[in-house]
Amino acid sequence: MPKRILIVDDERDVAMLLHHLLEQRGYEIEKIYSGSEALTRIFQGGFDLVLMDYGMKDIKGDRICLLIRADEKFQSLPIIMVTAHIEVGEKELKEYGANAVLYKPVESQTLFEVVEKCLQEKK
Repeated sequence: MPKRILIVDDERDVAMLLHHLLEQRGYEIEKIYSGSEALTRIFQGGFDLVLMDYGMKDIKGDRICLLIRADEKFQSLPIIMVTAHIEVGEKELKEYGANAVLYKPVESQTLFEVVEKCLQEKK
């Protein structure tokens, strides 16, 4: 059974690119374009990993991480934060609950390596 990944990004082009890259690697992908919608979908469950943009317009990714980590059922859900905000440090985002941080533009090989690493660490 393929691993299920939720992509959360309010930039549809970015979400589509990530979807395309990861789907080619055999993952089952669902895309969400807002932080509030993502929270609803994440709390419904069924994902092996969340790949989430930091700088969304409605709710920033760090806030979403805090809300997810506050629920005991989702404390082990791997979250990869993706951001173009280079001023936001990896250490800071990990303190909010991200397992890994990728800076845009993301190279496909780096994306694959970080996704695999986070999924393996979940086991």
